[in-house]
Amino acid sequence: MKKIILSCLVLLILSSCSSRQFDQEAWIKEPEKRSGMVSSLTGKYELKGMTETEIIDLLGEPEQKLDEPSRQYVYYLGRAGLGMDDSLLRLSFDANGELESHRVTHD
Repeated sequence: MKKIILSCLVLLILSSCSSRQFDQEAWIKEPEKRSGMVSSLTGKYELKGMTETEIIDLLGEPEQKLDEPSRQYVYYLGRAGLGMDDSLLRLSFDANGELESHRVTHD
């Protein structure tokens, strides 16, 4: 019986971490579901080289716009790990306003 309960718990955890297809409307309206869409987003779109305007058209306004140490947009992806940290998508732009890198962080 314990093995069945443990197996069900593991399946439940794994299914909650599953990835989703990127959906622009869901990305904008449901920030807590973004984490599951990141892989699909980066696989479907060539983000590198997109302008700040193109990124906003695709993802909506970021939760934060930073200028130091470089121009960055930060999108909230939901809670990370055991709910202690926030998962964030950080987009870094070059001096011409084109995306040069992206990464997910847990702050």
